[in-house]
Amino acid sequence: MASIRFHIAVFSAKCTHLALRLMGRGATTLPGKVAVKVDPKILKKLCSGRDCVTITGTNGKTTTTHMITDIFRNCGYTVVTNVSGANLLSGVTTSMIFGMKDMKKAEKEGKKIICVLETDEAAYGKIACQIMPKVSVVTNLFRDQLDRFGELAHTRELIAKGLDSCEAQILLNSDDSLVSELYKGREGRTVFYGLSEESMHYNNVTYPDKSGVLPASSDAEYCTGCKTKYTYTARSFGHLGSFSCSKCGKKRQSPRFFVKYDLSKNPSDEGYELSLCDGGANGDKATAEGASGLIEKRVKLPIPGMHNFYNSIAAVSACVCMGEKIGDTEGLSFDKCAAALEHVEAAFGRMEKISIGDKKICVLLVKNPVGLDRALSFVAGASDAEGIYMLLNSNIADGKDVSWIWDVDFESKDFPEKVYVSGDRYGDMMLRIVYSGVDRSRIIAKPMEECAELLDQAISDSTPGKCLYILPNYTSMLALRSILVKRYHLKDFWK
Repeated sequence: MASIRFHIAVFSAKCTHLALRLMGRGATTLPGKVAVKVDPKILKKLCSGRDCVTITGTNGKTTTTHMITDIFRNCGYTVVTNVSGANLLSGVTTSMIFGMKDMKKAEKEGKKIICVLETDEAAYGKIACQIMPKVSVVTNLFRDQLDRFGELAHTRELIAKGLDSCEAQILLNSDDSLVSELYKGREGRTVFYGLSEESMHYNNVTYPDKSGVLPASSDAEYCTGCKTKYTYTARSFGHLGSFSCSKCGKKRQSPRFFVKYDLSKNPSDEGYELSLCDGGANGDKATAEGASGLIEKRVKLPIPGMHNFYNSIAAVSACVCMGEKIGDTEGLSFDKCAAALEHVEAAFGRMEKISIGDKKICVLLVKNPVGLDRALSFVAGASDAEGIYMLLNSNIADGKDVSWIWDVDFESKDFPEKVYVSGDRYGDMMLRIVYSGVDRSRIIAKPMEECAELLDQAISDSTPGKCLYILPNYTSMLALRSILVKRYHLKDFWK
């Protein structure tokens, strides 16, 4: 039976939510913050007895969460999730409080319920012990907001603390040397996912300009155990790939769930097809046709971009593992989950294509070196790219230090003909683009106060049928969304 404190906390959150909505604000975090002040254990109480999946890591959290949510819904589940991407304790608590109504309704109707919760990597250590997930996904670890997160080893330790505070089935990215070593001491409950080593090797050799065959990024160049430089036999991008240490023997683990792909076609284009595989005990070694235990499903990539190979297989893996945990292996079979993936739509600001009359814009959130590198590679390969609009802020939520833009390989990327730049730090971004070789006369730059007018101009300059690709960092993305809501009648991000 819920305590009086619990009920007061819920009531306080709802009052706060109503007040904020009357003021036209999102109300995605403050209601939860108020509730936690009243009842510090409220999230634990809200999650008690629930089947929960958590998703944490640097890049891909929101997209993977969105994919998992849509797969579960397509498989007949009622899902509670933090749709806005508010992933700290306050945001997760807010989502669970306002998901109570849907859960009670589903229970009355005899429907199955899943909670899919994106969790901030730095806060995961404190949140996991309250959520007590049955399945926990770790996407990757890249340098991001060093002034907030600190070095990656510290972030990994925070995640490890969270994993040790619960008994979740752990899903780790086998291709990330920093993430994959989280299996140590947790071998019995770890499952790996990643890209097929065979596919990575083939595409590295055959299409090296597309595959990301580069020296290992400074994020994870050396073995964390013996400090020897890793050797790579195949790569995807960043420090992800098939790595090994010649001194201590540490190496990539063969993933149970993996993606087979072919870069002879462009993953930036809609309709790109790949194969999702469950290799069972053999992992990605079971790639031969008819190999024992291998399940292979050909699907269209729902959200384009090579980085979404990882998000897609992580999402399908999480749903299949949850099915195994709760005894619904038929309703959440690999085939059904993979098929449901094709019906996923892009999350807010993550490859989200928006029609404005006969023009199109596509929003790609960029917040760290690898994320920006992937976005620039995507735009360079997109057949409908005519213009690019980059926004750079340096608020606390973005990270105050913007020097990370100089760690990105702009020079090898082909920029669209029309280039627009804005944000509080538009001068820094413009300078970086000019240094990469783009002629200054091609760039139209305006401060953040004029970003709305620049957006209007960029859309007006666009050709019908072509796309303006917008690359904002976090707070500039929120400002952009507000502009789109007011000027072009888009729905708010919390809806």
